[in-house]
Amino acid sequence: MSEHGRYVGPRFAQLDDDYKVWAMYCRAQLIKKKLWSAVVTDRPVSGSDAKGNVAADDWDITNESALATIQVSVKPVHLHSVTGVSTAKEAWDALKNIFEARDNACLLQLMHELSNLKKNGDENIIKYTSRAKGIRQEPAMLGNQVDEDTLVLQVLSGLPAKYDMIKTVLENMDRKRNIADMSAKLLTVEQRGSNGRSSSTTGVKSQAFAASAFKKPWDKKAIVYFYCDKKGHMKCDCLKKKADDTKGNKTLPALTRRQTPEDRNAECHL
Repeated sequence: MSEHGRYVGPRFAQLDDDYKVWAMYCRAQLIKKKLWSAVVTDRPVSGSDAKGNVAADDWDITNESALATIQVSVKPVHLHSVTGVSTAKEAWDALKNIFEARDNACLLQLMHELSNLKKNGDENIIKYTSRAKGIRQEPAMLGNQVDEDTLVLQVLSGLPAKYDMIKTVLENMDRKRNIADMSAKLLTVEQRGSNGRSSSTTGVKSQAFAASAFKKPWDKKAIVYFYCDKKGHMKCDCLKKKADDTKGNKTLPALTRRQTPEDRNAECHL
């Protein structure tokens, strides 16, 4: 009796999607009530004697109770599978067949996904191998374990061309392959590729910097005008030349050094 005087009946595991768990619970319940024999045996043939009729009648009673127990242990979505039959064995087998067919279809889909496994372009090795291991776990839940050596070969088959050398080495190993060892070797190749791209990028940037350095404009303050041998001005700004021109002195002072192309380019031609 409950706290409020109402009877609380026995609780049954309700079948929803996890058939294997439900089957274990329901089988235990039927065994506890001594009803499991109705699921695993056929109805005895009624005989001409009273003993045969008693055995058949006992089986009918057991079957009726076992069928009712199965019916109350499923959710409404599965009731149609267990109410249209007359024996507990038929109800049990109907549910078993439904879920086995569903699991087989799911298993085929997962195995197809695993056999067509490919590394995505933006996916690193850690994410790729983790995705492969996740796919492997699902068939195991359905009772079909994919061995580690097979998984390694599937992962290797989905790698791009830059991993061809390490793929050949791993595929031709004599001993059993494992995920941890394969992942470590693939990570080494991946990191080498990343370092190579980084060095290449640095080289391009250095070349661009050097090219831009040659294109920098000349500094006016660094120019030496050959007439007065002073820095910071050009021909049109030279006060000494203007003064000499005013005085009529056209004689140029002796050159103190050879005129360079930069000097010539620095002259103003008015």
